[in-house]
Amino acid sequence: MINNTLINRLAPFIPWFLFMLLALLWSGSFINIKVVVAFFPPAFASGMRVFISLICLSLLFYSLGKQLTLPFKETVLVWCTGLMTQAIPFSLLFYAERYVIPSVASIINSTVSLWSLLLGAMIFRDTSQLTAPKMAGVLLGILGMVIIFYPSLSLDAAPLGLILLTGMSIAYSVGALMTQHMLFKNPRITFEANLVQQHIVSLIFISFVSLMLEPMPEWHNLFHFQVMGAFLYLGVMATALAWVIYFYLIKKWGAVRTGTVMYIVPLLAILWDLLFLDMMPSNYQLLGTTTILLGVVLIQVKRSGMAINQRQIVHQESP
Repeated sequence: MINNTLINRLAPFIPWFLFMLLALLWSGSFINIKVVVAFFPPAFASGMRVFISLICLSLLFYSLGKQLTLPFKETVLVWCTGLMTQAIPFSLLFYAERYVIPSVASIINSTVSLWSLLLGAMIFRDTSQLTAPKMAGVLLGILGMVIIFYPSLSLDAAPLGLILLTGMSIAYSVGALMTQHMLFKNPRITFEANLVQQHIVSLIFISFVSLMLEPMPEWHNLFHFQVMGAFLYLGVMATALAWVIYFYLIKKWGAVRTGTVMYIVPLLAILWDLLFLDMMPSNYQLLGTTTILLGVVLIQVKRSGMAINQRQIVHQESP
């Protein structure tokens, strides 16, 4: 009885803990991406990330006796979603950072919540998310990102890089919306099969891009300790574990609220600078941080009726 009571009391805080953990995992991915792209072509590097994650998830779910295949119709749907959640945005992100500085990429990446809000209303007719607090929160989040990185922004950023990053953000938002509105509402699609099948189609797509557009990688670089460690972090922590948490939060909170994790990632980067490099945040960073946190709080506001609806969905669809 005591254990059940404790679990019930802690239950509302679990999504918040996972939300921060997800931001923590993704915030550590940028430095590791820089390591691997210094030794390998970008598409190949992103493919290695997906491959390692696929191996980890397959072994985990297989050991738990989970079914990892789906009927043909559901497989097609999951594969289409996987192209939008991983394959296309991963490819666009790695190539885009050849043309723009990371701060610009972070700002455009933060627009995922905005696209989720707008496209959710346009594609899925989900106007329940178009509330004043959520709209204000999304705009405040983007404004906060601009404030933080304003001192380092370059006005001559390559248009191609900006186009690629915008496509990445749109793809992420479409994939999240498809996951929320289509996959989680199909009882024939299990969580485990969904995740593994999305990895499979992503690996196929990225491998094709790499073979068509990139030179052969220098395989001996895989045996560098730093490179191997970076790939393991990206594949195991920042992809396998991170996607499990991400999909759980989409089911629990929806695509718009979950997308605000993109705002927290750069804040953690500032924190790492303070803790490990003893670099005090600037006035721009403090103002931007305050603006972002206010935006995140506003986006988390939801109607009571919608909250009841969401809990019913989660209860019915839990794997």
